[in-house]
Amino acid sequence: MKNRFFSINGKLKLLIVGVVLLVAGGLLAIFYHVFCGEVDARNYERLWRACYNVEEVLSDYLLWDMRETFLSEEYQALRTQTLETGDDTPIREWMDQHAGAGLAGELENSAEELREMGYTLKWEYENVYQWLDLIRDSFDLNSLSLQYDLDGVTYNLVDPNEDLFWPGSVEEPLPEFEELGDNAMIPPTYSKSKYGWLCTVCYPITDSESGEVICFVGADIDMNDIVRDRNAFFMQSGVLVLLLIGVAVALSTIFAGRVAKPITQLTRAAKSFSGDDSGLTKDKVISLDIRSRDEIGELYHEIRSMEERIVNYTDHLTRITAEKERTETELRTAAGIQTSMLPEIDASITERTEFELAASMTPAKEVGGDFYDFFLIDSDHLALVIADVSDKGVPAALFMMSSKILLNYRARLGGSPAEILSDVNEELCRHNPSSMFVTVWLGILELSTGRLSCSSAGHEYPFLRQNGRFALYKDRHGLMVGARTGVRYRDYEIQLMPGDAVFVYTDGVPEAQNAQDEFFGLERTEETLNAAPQQSAESILDAVKQTTDSFKGDARQFDDLTMLCMIYRGSSR
Repeated sequence: MKNRFFSINGKLKLLIVGVVLLVAGGLLAIFYHVFCGEVDARNYERLWRACYNVEEVLSDYLLWDMRETFLSEEYQALRTQTLETGDDTPIREWMDQHAGAGLAGELENSAEELREMGYTLKWEYENVYQWLDLIRDSFDLNSLSLQYDLDGVTYNLVDPNEDLFWPGSVEEPLPEFEELGDNAMIPPTYSKSKYGWLCTVCYPITDSESGEVICFVGADIDMNDIVRDRNAFFMQSGVLVLLLIGVAVALSTIFAGRVAKPITQLTRAAKSFSGDDSGLTKDKVISLDIRSRDEIGELYHEIRSMEERIVNYTDHLTRITAEKERTETELRTAAGIQTSMLPEIDASITERTEFELAASMTPAKEVGGDFYDFFLIDSDHLALVIADVSDKGVPAALFMMSSKILLNYRARLGGSPAEILSDVNEELCRHNPSSMFVTVWLGILELSTGRLSCSSAGHEYPFLRQNGRFALYKDRHGLMVGARTGVRYRDYEIQLMPGDAVFVYTDGVPEAQNAQDEFFGLERTEETLNAAPQQSAESILDAVKQTTDSFKGDARQFDDLTMLCMIYRGSSR
């Protein structure tokens, strides 16, 4: 599936808008966090100030009296009775008939005198009730109440939000306050109960003389009001963020267009250059009116410089390619010439019944430095030659052809193999400015007797088959032909019987390497010769070639691989 194109213009717009969103979102989060802290701090301050006001306006003796009264067994029994009827009249009447003991001690009057003066328990309760109601409304609280903890149980005393059945009741325990201790000072704490979602503080009121806790003030603020204040700020900030996004989109459209325009021009010009199949010339190099002194300007100059180098390189590559094609053509011609220099097994060879002959050469490069030769010197003498020049490629091929011609010409003049090698060595040394040399094995077979006269100029040992098996024949070696003048070579003779064979080769056979850098070696060569079909010389060469190719595998051939095999069939005379 083709990849979808997304322009730089669009990417820049998205980038600018994205950055503005990230910055605005981060600032919004920071401001919201700070604002929420300030909102919470103001509300906490309201709660604490309301508690302080309660402590200031309510006297200790009133609080002592109400706590002791509402927790007394007499009042609890009365409250239980009135709860069954749902009528609080008995509680009101009872409160009218009782004056606070604390007030009596404070004013030094009897209970009867206090009742006549109107200072009854009902008066105390209503007095506290009104003060709590006033303070609650002044600080805009959800509720403001007096409570007292006794042995882990919280008793309600006064709450302007409740009726007369509430004093003396047991407060429902909340998990948020269970482990904070009796009558402890509780910092702002969030809780959810039947009263709603509240933020609550508890402030203990202590006796001014003894320091004992009389009761504690519980102040509540509805959390929904706090959240409402937070959300109002968030909505206002959201409007500001939308305005910033709008400004960012407008700026990104202007800025991205200016930045992307020269890049778009560069892209079109580069596509035009790369997509032109008619030929890359200097007049097609990119040329735009881009003068910006930034990365885009540098990119333009780099692209222009690169296209100029591509044009120059293409011209150079075209010339090199033409030269290479000419060289390859010449090498193919040279390879054809070299192949034509090697003798063919024609009728003059195949008609002879005294011997059977096969030879092959596989060069490592287009042309090789190995060669073989065979020819009849006269009707009773067959010359066999195999040689390996010290180099590869065209120089070795030229040296090989001159060496082959000299050996062929000199052998036809007569003489022993050693004499032939000596004369050819002198001739090659006389005209050898490149100091090349060649290893040669030369054998002359007398067909009527099977006597094989041989001489070696530093060449590989031949393999000789006698009594049906091939074995390495370690002959006498002389110095390579062309190395220096004045060299004398030695002859040796082998008496061949009908069925005997000679296998000669260059070092490309034993030195063939596989991917593990192992050599084929002389032992594998001997095993291959003895395992090969023995019916013909051609079958022997095919077996060696197939075995070495299988051994090398995909490894590169580094040396020419040349072989010659002659089977002596015996004289017909």
